[in-house]
Amino acid sequence: MKKNNSTDNIQKWYDLGYAHGVTFAHEEADYEELAAISEEKAIPAQWDIFRAQILNRFLANSSFDFSAYSRGFGCSCEKVFKTLTQKGSRS
Repeated sequence: MKKNNSTDNIQKWYDLGYAHGVTFAHEEADYEELAAISEEKAIPAQWDIFRAQILNRFLANSSFDFSAYSRGFGCSCEKVFKTLTQKGSRS
C-alpha cells in the first residue's frame, strides 16, 4: 500500500510539473531556455533562482517531490522544443 502512495505522489508531482512546463514553454521560455531544458530533460541544475522559486512555492507541502516535478517540467518543454525544431527543419 505504501508503494502505491509513493507512486501516486511521484505521478502527481510529475503531472503538475508537466502542466507548468507546458505553460512555461508556451508563454515564457525562449528558444535557448527550451534547448537547455530539453538537453537536461529536467530543470537545469545551474538555474538556481528558477529552482529556488519552485521550491519556495511548494515549501509548505511535505509531499513535494522536486525530482518528479522537474522531470515532468522537462518532458513537456522537450516536447515543445522538438515540435519547434521539427517545424523549422521542414521549411
